[in-house]
Formats: sequence, structure tokens, C-alpha cells
Amino acid sequence: MPCLQWPLPPKFQMEPMFPLVAFNHEQIKSSVMGGYLIASKANFPAIASRLMQVNQSTLTDLTEHLKNGEHVKPTTEDEKLCYQIINDLDHVAHHVQGSKTNRKYMHNEIWALVAYLGAPSWFITFAPADINHPIALYYADKDLSIYPKVLDHDNRFRLIAQNPVAGARFFKYMVELFIKHVLGVGASHPGIYGNTAGYYGTVEQQGRLTLHLHMMLWIRNAPSPQEVRNKILDPNSDFQKKIVEYLEAVHMGEFFNGPMEHIRLRVESKENESEPPTLTLPEHAPTQCKIHSNDDNCQQCVESNKWWLKYKDTVDHIVF
Repeated sequence: MPCLQWPLPPKFQMEPMFPLVAFNHEQIKSSVMGGYLIASKANFPAIASRLMQVNQSTLTDLTEHLKNGEHVKPTTEDEKLCYQIINDLDHVAHHVQGSKTNRKYMHNEIWALVAYLGAPSWFITFAPADINHPIALYYADKDLSIYPKVLDHDNRFRLIAQNPVAGARFFKYMVELFIKHVLGVGASHPGIYGNTAGYYGTVEQQGRLTLHLHMMLWIRNAPSPQEVRNKILDPNSDFQKKIVEYLEAVHMGEFFNGPMEHIRLRVESKENESEPPTLTLPEHAPTQCKIHSNDDNCQQCVESNKWWLKYKDTVDHIVF
């Protein structure tokens, strides 16, 4: 919040009504700013004149038609005047987060991106696992001296549920990492989906009041849906064979170190020996050797091989 110190004191973070009050203040501030911008000294006489001249019966009729979802095209001077007043109100309301006008402007932005970049390549739903992530629990916990602290499921759930500010901080942090490192936006490497041409994301609340993201992603030089359809229907196209192989590969549940039964035994045998990988941060990858490819006499190669073995074991544990 621009008007508050950050990070917020715990008494604000833990207050159940704080998010609602803070959001209401943001809406009031935004609506005042929008009203100030449109009702400047130069525009004020014209706006006041429109409000004084509006025909109440025409405005009532238009309201009923629009409420019923009808498309109304203004024809008379009174109807055009009413629409101009609606435009004035929209200019104020589009600054207010959560308003219908704000959502209408977002729809317009999405359609503008579709017109400019074509159909999006991917639709992504991104929901960070806050109750299983040490960073979210660290943000939510009052005790900042003991880390990592492994808690049971009920205590983890309670920590996140009673501190929505910590959940929002964690969500913002993870989304920024996702956009930069997974999508490659602002990074020196391409994203895992390809070179990102554009993206548009909106945030939604889940049933337990934490946040998740819905995002459309455009990939640079990606074929259009019609081009993809033509290639899939072409029996002589290599694209058809490769897309089938890709779909079969990504829908197959596989582990690094063997079948599921083997992984289950490994996970169960380690339950009492070490902390679960979902509740601890991963170890940083060692520096790769630029001279040897895989030399048992090279200390860097040995350390790198150990790290990759542990990485595969950790991924198997998380996937299981």
C-alpha cells in the first residue's frame, strides 16, 4: 500500500478486516483520482452542462435495456447525451480495481493483444502451493529466528489462513519469478514455452482466500490455430507425428529413478531421516566445470554429479 510502511507490522497483517479496509481505501483513492482527472477546470463546464440537460426518462429507458443485456445504439440527441455521461462515469470507474468498468477495460486490452499478436498460444493457471512452501511460511510466521522450521499440516494451514498479507507477498514473489525465469521475460534466456511475445494475467481468489493467476501467453513466431489444424490434418506432415509424440510424452507419469513402487519405497524409507523437500529450500547448483565433461578426478565434476543425483531424487519425491 503506498500510504503504509512496508513490511506491515504483524498486528495489521493478522487483523481480519485489514485487507477489506485497505482495499476500500484504494478504491476511494482511485475513484477520486479519476474524478479529478476528468473534472479538470477545462472540462468542468461541459460535464456540468451534460448533467443538467440529461433527460431522466431517456436515461431510465437506456438503463433498463442495458440491464437486460440488450445492445443499444444511440440515435436521438437525448440518447447520445446519456451515453456521453456514461462515458464520463466510465472514465472515473476504470481506475477503480474490481469495478465492472475496470473489467471492461481489461477485456478491451485482451482483445487489443489478440488483434495485434493473434490467438494466444497457451492458457496458464498458476497456483503456488503456499501451505507447502518455506518462503510463504517464513513470511507468515512471527518467529523469524528459526529457519527452516518444519510444521505439521494443520499449523501450516493456520499460519497462512490467518495472515493474508504474507500469502499475497509470497504470491507476488512467485509470479515475478515465474514470469522472469519460466517465461523468460526480461531474462537473457528464452522461456520454456519459447520466446515470449506477450502475456496477460489476472489474479483470482481461491475458495480458501489465497490467490492464483490465470494467464494468456503469446509465443513469438508461433503458428496460428488454422496453420496448426492444416498441419495436423495433413497425413504427410512431420508435424502430425511430432505433435502426437509430444502429447503422449507430456501425459505420461514418469520418474527419474524407476517406477512408482520403487519411488514409494525410497520415499517411505527417508521419511524419518530427512525433512520433506516441499518444506525446505533446494541447494544451489554448483559451478559447472568448463574443461571436463564428466571426469571422476575433477572436484567440480564430482560435486556437479552429486548435485544432479540429489536433484533427481528430490524431484521424484515431490512428484510422488
